[in-house]
Amino acid sequence: MNCTIDIKREGNSVIAHLPFNPKLEFGIPKGSIFVKCIINGTQFKSRLMSKGNGRFFLFFSKQLIKHLNLKEEENLNVSLDIELDHEDNESIAEPELLENETLKIIRERASIRSFTDKEISNAVIDTILNAGLCAPSAKNKRPFHFVITQNKEQMKQITEISHYAKMLESAAACIIVCGDKIMQCIPEWLLEDCSAATQNLLLAIQSLGLGGVWCGVKQSSDFYKDIVNEFNLPNHIRPIALIAFGYTQEKKVQPNRHEINKIHRETW
Repeated sequence: MNCTIDIKREGNSVIAHLPFNPKLEFGIPKGSIFVKCIINGTQFKSRLMSKGNGRFFLFFSKQLIKHLNLKEEENLNVSLDIELDHEDNESIAEPELLENETLKIIRERASIRSFTDKEISNAVIDTILNAGLCAPSAKNKRPFHFVITQNKEQMKQITEISHYAKMLESAAACIIVCGDKIMQCIPEWLLEDCSAATQNLLLAIQSLGLGGVWCGVKQSSDFYKDIVNEFNLPNHIRPIALIAFGYTQEKKVQPNRHEINKIHRETW
């Protein structure tokens, strides 16, 4: 079928909402929907992303935008030919997934970048930090440390060095997840341990009704150096991630992210 779409930037992504419900149009009551598309005479394949309630959209990566000779910012009234990719849809069957409160939190967690002025209690902060401390670590060395701040001036200082941290302007607090390079001298394991702690923190934030976002800290970058200086980190302490968080009115409906083609059983 042919339809008209507007390709726009939404947050950090470039997407186009479909003007119809593909589950009804293509007769697929549940599971992933793979399609063949043509824009500007160029064909590509895609997996439709869902926002719930029959609303679906196409995601456009930078590579796809370049391949289609489109502008990155905005493309209005674009003609789209779209049809079901029968080969891909027939080869993939949606599995039965179990449900509980923990899995619901994992599935619904999203990156939130706008926050309200509501303050966070000490009990909430301590609960979040404790979740981070419960993370697994290689040989149980537990090299992670957390620097927590609710100081608006400190957070504003960080935004001036990195545009990736602009959400700190409205965040109620932030956590710098750090790793002790003496406690864990293998860099890969240090990253893995602190990443596990970061995920625990994000899930705790979600479970308590707040929103948060993970910002990576690249070693030796200006962002890295600014965090070291701003928080007086010792030489053996490496900042790994920054989490901005707070109460939020931003609502995000996560698409179904069960991509079966990324699961390989027994062998690749």
